[in-house]
Amino acid sequence: MNEEEIDGVLGELQRLVGMPLSNVWQPARDRVVLGWRDATLLTMVPRGPLARLHTIGSRPANPARPFSFQGACRARLHGPCTGLTRAAGERVVRMTFASGALELRLTGRSGGLWLLDDAGSVVASLEGPAPEALPSLPERGASRGTTRFHPGDGETWNDAAERWFGGEERRRREKELRGRLERSLARAIQHHVRLLDNLGRDLEKAEAAPVVRHHADLLTANLWRCERGTRVVDVEDWATGETLTLTLPEDGGTPQKVAERWFQQARRLERMGDHVLQRMDGVERELRDLRTRAERLDELPLEELIRLERSLPRDERRSGSAPAQPWDEWSGPGGLRIRIGRNEAGNRRLVFQASKGHDWWMHLKDRPSAHVVLSVSKGASPALPHLLAGAQILLQKAGLGEGEAAEVQYARVRDLRSVPGGGATVTVSDERVLRATRQAAELTGWTQA
Repeated sequence: MNEEEIDGVLGELQRLVGMPLSNVWQPARDRVVLGWRDATLLTMVPRGPLARLHTIGSRPANPARPFSFQGACRARLHGPCTGLTRAAGERVVRMTFASGALELRLTGRSGGLWLLDDAGSVVASLEGPAPEALPSLPERGASRGTTRFHPGDGETWNDAAERWFGGEERRRREKELRGRLERSLARAIQHHVRLLDNLGRDLEKAEAAPVVRHHADLLTANLWRCERGTRVVDVEDWATGETLTLTLPEDGGTPQKVAERWFQQARRLERMGDHVLQRMDGVERELRDLRTRAERLDELPLEELIRLERSLPRDERRSGSAPAQPWDEWSGPGGLRIRIGRNEAGNRRLVFQASKGHDWWMHLKDRPSAHVVLSVSKGASPALPHLLAGAQILLQKAGLGEGEAAEVQYARVRDLRSVPGGGATVTVSDERVLRATRQAAELTGWTQA
């Protein structure tokens, strides 16, 4: 604000002299709102491209966790306002009360808002820790730039200021939000494209189910010819009439065990194919919806942009690059989320710093392994597919092969206690145990971030 703008607004605010405050709010880190006895609301934004002072029609909501400057003002500013003036030649407004004072500097980068005591000492600063004394003013003094707004018909200077600054702030917010959504939607689209590629590869694996079942049938029909330790057997393929050589795995056990394992593998692949097709349909619908939203961004007003951002999953709302964490994160159907530590430090941080008490923890029973955390809503238990996926991720991390089994213990995070000096070692007060077999089909639709 330049001299003319400040003087126009201050001239209309002289009616507040002699009136006490009713309350002080800080709806955001960069601004303070003073409430007066006659219901006037005066907003002060000391820094940034839209630094200003003027009345507003309604008060923005305070954050859930209030800022400290608000409390300091409530505790120190008492009695009626005794003065509301601008320092000569400066864009500095001094607001004095029977007890305490505020100094607002609308001086660009050197601007700020300070709370002073009766002796003029700095008590608190909007920007953070209070300095010992007010900083020196810049030499250039008051701005004599072009006045950006004037009262229109039936408007006051304060009305004009609220209209102009409100419009500018809305345009800036809309531009920032649109850019943020463009980046978020682009990330989400890339994620869904990668997910479709992964599902396509899973579908190719599932298409091998008829071949695996056919080989199992042929081996079963020729078990009478196989001896213990047989690893290669020639059979007649009744579908083609040709001779087919079946190679049995070295560690597969007896030929009968190999046949049973092939039948199990065929059933898993068939189930996996059904799951993959259903998941692909859902992902394709989500991808079409995301692309439609991205195409309509330029047409949406601010209110629609806000609603769109709130509707996006949390991971898709992130802006910028998050610092690398010492754990891997998996996302699955329906927004399910699983994290697994990469090392001892990552396990400890994941369990005791990055998880909530109602989340669920998993670990291989009676043997070293990574720590897994399933994110769930408060008071909820993980659904069976969520639990089985967590077990599969844990078995995969532990290096178990397809068909190998292990016992997995799981419990709520709040039932864990760290062992002093034990690194990531924990004690569990209320655990459950499941026996899980490594099956790649259980991770259909899950992707690692």
